[in-house]
Order: sequence, then C-alpha cells, then structure tokens
Amino acid sequence: MDIYIFLFYLAITLLSGFIFGKLAELIKVPEITGYIVAGVLLGPSVFNIVGVDAVNSFDVITNFVLGIIAYQIGTELWMPKVKKSGKSILTITSVQAIATAVIVFAFIYWLDGRLWLALTLSAIATATAPAPIMVIVKKLKAKGPVTDTVIPVVGIDDMFGVIIFGLFTSIAVATLGTESLSIHTALIEPLIEVVLSVAVGGAFGLILGAVSKFFVHKLPKKEKYIAYLVFSLSSVLLAVFIAHTYHLSMILTPMLIGLVFTNFIKKEPFEIQGAALSNFSGPLIIAFFTLAGAQLSLSVLKSAGLVAVLYIVFRSIGKIGGAYLGASMAKSPKVVKNATGFCLLSQGGVEIGMLVAVSSIFPYEQAIFIKTVVLAGILFFEIVGPIVFKYTIEKVGESREAQGHVITDVSQLADSK
Repeated sequence: MDIYIFLFYLAITLLSGFIFGKLAELIKVPEITGYIVAGVLLGPSVFNIVGVDAVNSFDVITNFVLGIIAYQIGTELWMPKVKKSGKSILTITSVQAIATAVIVFAFIYWLDGRLWLALTLSAIATATAPAPIMVIVKKLKAKGPVTDTVIPVVGIDDMFGVIIFGLFTSIAVATLGTESLSIHTALIEPLIEVVLSVAVGGAFGLILGAVSKFFVHKLPKKEKYIAYLVFSLSSVLLAVFIAHTYHLSMILTPMLIGLVFTNFIKKEPFEIQGAALSNFSGPLIIAFFTLAGAQLSLSVLKSAGLVAVLYIVFRSIGKIGGAYLGASMAKSPKVVKNATGFCLLSQGGVEIGMLVAVSSIFPYEQAIFIKTVVLAGILFFEIVGPIVFKYTIEKVGESREAQGHVITDVSQLADSK
C-alpha cells in the first residue's frame, strides 16, 4: 500500500475512533467500546471504508501498541508490592486458566462431540486481553485490591495460555490423523517460547535500568522526560521486532522489560517515564482499538452458530467461577473473590495470534471453523468485556477518575503529587 494512502486511512481511523469514544462516554460506556464500534463501522463488515488490505497493513502499529501496553503492565509489577499477594496472584491465575480450559472443553465436547474442536477452543479460551484492562485502569485511575490483583493476573495469564494452547492443539491435530502427537511440539516448544520471552525481556529491562541509572539520571530534569520516552519506546520497538522475528510472545517480552526496569529505578524516574509514555501513546491506543474493531466481522455471528454461543457462555463461566475458586483457595478478601472474574472477560490480541497459528497447523476446513467461532467470541468479548470491567471497578469503589491536567513537562510532576 502507498504510504500516503496509509496515512489517509490512519487519519480516518484516529478521528472516527476519537469521536465514537467520546460518544460512548456520554452514555456511560467505556471509550474503548466506542473505538471498537467505530472500527466495525469503518471495516469490511459495514461501510468498508477501511478494507481488508488496509486493515492488514496496520499490523505493525497494532503490534507496537500491544508492546507498549504490555510494557506498562510490567511497570505496574513492583516486587515489594507484588510479593504481598504473590502466592494469591499465582493461585488465582493458574486456577482460573485451568478451570476455563476444563469447563469449555467438557461442555463443548459433551454437546458437540468433536474432540479436536473442544480441545482447541478450550485452549484459546484461557487467554485474556490485557490492553482494554490497562487502558480503563489508567482512565479510571483505579486503585485497590481488585485492581492490584487483576493487573498481574492478566500479565501472567499469557504464560498459561501459551503452554495450554501448545499442548491442547498438538493433541487436537493428532486426533485428526494429520500429525503424530509429539512432546516436543506439545510442551517443549511452548515452554521454550515462554522462557526465551522472559529472558530476552529481562535482559532488555536490565539494560534500560542501567541506562537510567548511569546516563539519564545525570541529565537536567527537563531533559529526562524525552530521554525516558526515547529509551522506553526504543526498547519496546526492539522487543516487538525480536518477538516477531523469532516467534516469541508479543506480550511477555515487553512486559518483562517493564517489570525488570520498574524494579531497578526509584520513584522519580518511574513517574517521569510513565508520564512520557502515557502522553505519547494516547492516539496510538485509539488507533489500536479502532483497528481491532475493523478486523471484526459481523457475518461470523451467523456462521458460528450454536458453538460460538457455547464458547462465549462457558468461557465466561470458567473465568468468573475459576477466579472465584482461585481467590477462595488463596484466602483473598471477599471483594477480590467476587469481582476478579468479571474483570477477565476481554479477549483480543493474543487470541488473534493463536488463530494465526491455527491456520498453519490445522487442515483448511477445521481452521476456518475454529477461526469463525473464536472471532465471534472476540467480537462479543471485545465489546462487552470493557463494559463489564468498568462497571465492576466502579461498583467495588476502586475508580478514582477525576479531572486533571495532562503532564507535558517533567517539571509538572512535582505539582501533580
């Protein structure tokens, strides 16, 4: 695509997303839902202003923004804070992931009878989209036990999703008779992906921390803002490039950069880099979710049929019930037990990556059916998930949304405390 046509589509995407985001706010709906609706209207499903080729050309932007969001998740994982509830977070994450996989598998296999389908859908169902959760948390300025639980859960959830997906899809393909079941592809390859993603991200985080301590820290105060923005963005860009080139996790790699970096620096540089990245990423967030909406097809709702409804219903039950069970086992506060599951419904991003893998490992007919069902689920969860999350956070009293000035200069940080 011609670069200037690309810029034209980008302008339409940004303006439409922004307008529909503000309209969504007027009816007390998260801005994200407005962005997604704008994308659906712009995309091939409705007006086809942004066609399939145009949507595909935006992949580099969507992956970059996903990397920024994952990095921001990592920066929220300050170890002294996470250690207080570390066991609880691991318990909730593992139990809800396993419960979701088991419930989706059991009921779809019982009601539909296709083992390969039940295995694959149950694996994809485990993943949760961190992007809408982080955006709404920032928007609401949310703080409290539920928020402190949900942020690390959606970050770590990707590890479980990758491993379960690798194991279940390998078994599913073997049941079709197209390949023999291999421990290497079922378990070792997903584990290698997770380990390498963590190692690469951790190494970048250490480098970024060293740069902060020995170089940026010595700069004049006003220059630190740009310096942190440049180094943070550069590290995310490199992480996305490496993840794409070597088939690592687009979420885990940049997330580990943020995690290691945030535990390497003090409060002032943390606030400066956070303000710089948040101000820069605003328009990119709008483009990300509007393009996500453009990728969704309304026609899949008709063709997916009953299986899509089963997938949506039982994934919801698995996430809500699994999080409640995990929080109960971890003896978490009542509010965490009751609310966490409702915050984990969003899908998109990681699941799209899984569908790409499905296309390469399954025969054509089976791959098309899986993609149709999952895309119907994503269409539902992309729109409903943010609404439920925002309502839940507000209901438990963790929203601290308030009017405030946008920080554009590092010198404003002292006034914003």
